[in-house]
Amino acid sequence: MTTLTLKKEKSLRNGAIPWTSCKPFVENTKAVLIHRPRHVTTHKIGDRWPAHLGVHCWCGNCMTGTTKFTFLDAPPENSILCARCEDNAVANGLPSASELAGRHVHTGGVVAVKRCCKGQEP
Repeated sequence: MTTLTLKKEKSLRNGAIPWTSCKPFVENTKAVLIHRPRHVTTHKIGDRWPAHLGVHCWCGNCMTGTTKFTFLDAPPENSILCARCEDNAVANGLPSASELAGRHVHTGGVVAVKRCCKGQEP
């Protein structure tokens, strides 16, 4: 099992419990790309609400939730790792995804495509 030390978040609020390490990749069931976590925090606001996670990725993406995250030793075969996460993680001294996984890891991104207004002048 591979774990990496996480960066400490600059400002933490009441009820925030920062993680010190985790597996090097995170899959979000509501997303397309695999990401590389930079900060992970458990938020326990009070007894009335369940604790939830805040995951901040190297690309700048932030995700919150309770059960939709899976932390991984390596991305699943043929999945796509966020290229911006990979570039920023490596630029900050972390091992590459391929080094961590022991095999080639696909990198890429998601492109927004406008589907309305086809055939109309802009």
